[in-house]
Amino acid sequence: MDRVAAILEAVANSASGLTLTQLAARLDAPVSSVQKLVNGLAAVGYLDEQERHFVLGPAPHVLTVRSGRVPVRSVSHESLAELSVAAGCAALLAVQVGDNAVYVDWAGTDEPFDYALSRSLRSALPRTAAGRVLLASLPEADRRAVVAQEPDTRTGVDLLAEAAEIRARGYAVVDSGHAMETMAAVAVPVTESGRVVAAAALAAPSEVVAARLPELVRSLGEWSSRVTAARTSPAPASGP
Repeated sequence: MDRVAAILEAVANSASGLTLTQLAARLDAPVSSVQKLVNGLAAVGYLDEQERHFVLGPAPHVLTVRSGRVPVRSVSHESLAELSVAAGCAALLAVQVGDNAVYVDWAGTDEPFDYALSRSLRSALPRTAAGRVLLASLPEADRRAVVAQEPDTRTGVDLLAEAAEIRARGYAVVDSGHAMETMAAVAVPVTESGRVVAAAALAAPSEVVAARLPELVRSLGEWSSRVTAARTSPAPASGP
């Protein structure tokens, strides 16, 4: 199952698709074993083959539409790009998938950061600022189940204490970024109908985040308010 998920995530993140050889390299697995999985996914519509490159098929979209659970309705890529420009640093959007935070969109990244993100989209919830925001928003039982996976009890206790602080102050900040050790990020929750559905983060070199933390938190808060206002504003009248 881990390999199936890795195949789908790799293909989804590639604009032109990936060859079988490229997928095998991404998974660090024999081509023969990857081919069996790819053939099976293609047979049921999760992948399509186009000129020897594999892209996402229609099945994932069909399942999302049927479930009615589009992860984040309110945040467009254009909105994320506007946040990046306003803050002068990279803006990222993450959602919770299982016990992980997965980046689903980003804007304003340079080539090294973009490459690092595209190669490592998923991380455990406690490992990033966005992930800690999502962790803090979980129901108590689910939150404890996540931190219980930490090998050290003290680490779990500290994470629960920090989660309470995040809920109180409205943001998380984590040094050493998800994809690059020189980066740090500050993140806030994204809510829809009173429920946290994602986390938005601003990422920059650690010293920049430390120096500009109040400003970055303010930028995120203002952006979040605009997103919420745009989502709740009534539609314009259709005419007489």
